[in-house]
Amino acid sequence: MTESESFWEFYWKTRLTEIETLGKRAAILAASRLILRLSKQLGRPLRLLELGCGEGQIIGTLLDAHASLCDVRASAGVDYQAQSLARCRRLVPGARWVEGDFTDATLIGGLGEFDVVLLINALHEVFSASYCVEMGEINIPLGKQKVERAFSLAVSRLSSHGNLVLFDGVEPAGDPGQPIRIRFHSAWARDEFDDFVHGYRPFQITYQKLDNAFSIELSQHDFIRYITKSIFIRKKLWESECLESYQYFTEAEFRAMVARQGMEITDIEAFTVNDEKWRHRVEIISAGSEFPQEHIFMIAQRGGGSS
Repeated sequence: MTESESFWEFYWKTRLTEIETLGKRAAILAASRLILRLSKQLGRPLRLLELGCGEGQIIGTLLDAHASLCDVRASAGVDYQAQSLARCRRLVPGARWVEGDFTDATLIGGLGEFDVVLLINALHEVFSASYCVEMGEINIPLGKQKVERAFSLAVSRLSSHGNLVLFDGVEPAGDPGQPIRIRFHSAWARDEFDDFVHGYRPFQITYQKLDNAFSIELSQHDFIRYITKSIFIRKKLWESECLESYQYFTEAEFRAMVARQGMEITDIEAFTVNDEKWRHRVEIISAGSEFPQEHIFMIAQRGGGSS
């Protein structure tokens, strides 16, 4: 374990207990290492921007832990929730907190340039906002177009040497219609799945019952949406989580989008973060099938000299 990771192990246990990890820990650790490296490279405090910052847990944590390496007053967060930004201002009063939509080109264009731009669990909300009432689900082509436009705006805020840190859901490679058979471990897990089917808005979920009440068959597309939302069902967060799909791009699509922006990927990993929790609810009984990689982490760098 490196010195940076050792520090964050301690910091996570003592300061970040209120954050549900869900992979955010990996994103914070990697962003911390990036800040340490860039600050040495540039020899000056860094300017950070988080788009869709929520209550400021990610950028606030990084600015707090690396106060001597970051220019707090030149750092900013953008979110459309005024209540969330009020907490940000209490958390980091010196930073700039902007209320608005980070897909608004005028708003984003007025923010200035930054050394690190953070997109942590943000772009899936852009994709999910393309819900079509007539279709009864998300308009996938439109949603993907909006994601790419939002990503382009984020890239436009990078300084010539800037790095973009992204963490979000990822669509598994392969046929999304591939059938998967699963078995629920209990009656409550089976009932919970029914709540998911009836309450999940982004896509219509379909399945077939098998030889007993606890076994069903559904597509890979529907299965990954069930497992990634299962920890929120019947909890307060379900009110918002039922409206969003974490999955929208495959890893190949993420890579292609980054390339189109003239960016170079310096770190990328797709992984599973909640399989232990899922195994308490359900098991996969299809031969050769495993819980899919459902999140992606990526750092992409803009070329050019320092400024």
